[in-house]
Amino acid sequence: MCEVFIAGSDLSQQIGQTASWAQYNTAKYKTIKWLAEKGLGEEIRMKLGSGEPMQRQGGYYAEFSGKPAFIKAQNNADRFSKYLRESTIKSTEFAKTPLHGVMSRVDLLTFQSNISEKLRSMPIEERTQLLYHVNRSQKNHRMELARTSEPFTETRLKSESRNLQELKRITMGNHDEIFERFVELTKNNFQNILYGTENDVVGIHLISYFVSRSTPVLRDRPNERPSRSMGGDKGQKILERIASTIPLSKHGSLLRAIGHNRAQSMILGINQLTTGLFRSLKEFSQMDFVQGTGMDLLTDRILPHLPVYEILSSLRIYHDRELLYLNKLSNSYPPGFGPFALLREDIDSYESFIPLIQKELLRRHGINVNDFFEEGKFIIDLLPTLRPDLSVLLQPDLFNMNLENIIKKIDGITDPKWLEQFSELLLVPKQIMDWRAKVWELLERPVTEQVKSFVDLAIALNTLSKEVGNYEFPLAGAKIKKARFETSLTDLLKGKVDDSMRQFLSAAVQYLTRLPDEIVEVPIDIVRALKEVERILRIEEQALDKRGQKLLNFYILQMARIVGENG
Repeated sequence: MCEVFIAGSDLSQQIGQTASWAQYNTAKYKTIKWLAEKGLGEEIRMKLGSGEPMQRQGGYYAEFSGKPAFIKAQNNADRFSKYLRESTIKSTEFAKTPLHGVMSRVDLLTFQSNISEKLRSMPIEERTQLLYHVNRSQKNHRMELARTSEPFTETRLKSESRNLQELKRITMGNHDEIFERFVELTKNNFQNILYGTENDVVGIHLISYFVSRSTPVLRDRPNERPSRSMGGDKGQKILERIASTIPLSKHGSLLRAIGHNRAQSMILGINQLTTGLFRSLKEFSQMDFVQGTGMDLLTDRILPHLPVYEILSSLRIYHDRELLYLNKLSNSYPPGFGPFALLREDIDSYESFIPLIQKELLRRHGINVNDFFEEGKFIIDLLPTLRPDLSVLLQPDLFNMNLENIIKKIDGITDPKWLEQFSELLLVPKQIMDWRAKVWELLERPVTEQVKSFVDLAIALNTLSKEVGNYEFPLAGAKIKKARFETSLTDLLKGKVDDSMRQFLSAAVQYLTRLPDEIVEVPIDIVRALKEVERILRIEEQALDKRGQKLLNFYILQMARIVGENG
């Protein structure tokens, strides 16, 4: 064996971006430690998957890496003199954006579709510099790992030695219990919003699933996650297959990474990267620690670990603060549905913590951020001094899309090139909203019906399975309860049943048609549940005709090209 490969993108939609990043690094440390103990540190290399969207593990190309943050111009120097101290003005001359994405990584990474698309269109000189930089970074990191791994086989020191600590530092960074506490908060909030709790049975992810199932596959990989085969379809296996899917909090995502993120962030308008993040920041800020209050520790111990540029960018572009389409589907869920309340709490926390994230973004450029902020907001008159991509992220209202709101508050913008680029970036969220509206013209009716049917079915099955308990179902040769829907359902379920949803629906049909009369007091409930199975399957077959599928493909590709994620 020459290589150990760890794929991390699928983990991101199970426990959230922050928690998956921590586990990614932990897996790397444990693997390299094991290899070092066996004397295989130099013989077996380690490669990390970089994921599809730009948020996951830094597998994207950031053209702004290493570029000056501020624009040198006489007009900008005059603006600086009005607000900044001389020392701060001097520091703006040296402020450069740190390396992002693949430029900032030292691991051996896979170059997947997004970055491959970028590489094909890059000028040859820029591409050569990128590949050379990545090559040198990976070689230097591998040499450092080899150096640190040597003492594990050449010394009798215990594992608590300095070399073990050095290996942890190289692979995981410095251990911080405070940050680990925050990671656990983000994991819980992410899962409770998307997948609900056991009491909720299902979650918001259900919408993303049916959106993705209605979306034509653009690549040679399916969007759905393969099921965990339970083996056989008799007896208690039926209950096990149902219990492995609902409550959804136990199963997690029904989709692969690319389908999950596209359906949730791009189409539904709930930004996946930040789901549950702001509610976690609020919870953490209200805690007390030996080292100080949670609010004080946020700046020093939490924000420095977060991908603040990507958080602000993806939030601004994708997130629908009004939850327009989620609200339209709210009637498909039971009254008082918990994940909706948690998501709204998450959104309500934006105003308190976005300014802190903006300060952290500016701080990483090596300047005194306090001089640039008044009453917690970036001084709007200084926006033209920044690169346009930073300006849109640091504007006082991150979600502003109206150029007039900026122009009327800034005295004398004289750089037409800056104004043109800033205007184009400012309108990106509006363009996404317009294309998203067209997508939902096609999907709203079928997705609403599918979600409503599945929610009713899941709640009914969850209740019935608890009532039946450990009852052993009769075997195939025994007398089986027949329902008038059984034949048509069996026909609909014919063929290859390899994804989690169809495995679940297949088990549901077997379960509902084999329940003995004496166990169920109201047989009409079984008939109603079977109707829901049939409705889900028939809607899935007829969600969109060929013309609708072509239109949907066109709309999604337009959104991807606007943002630069068409890979």
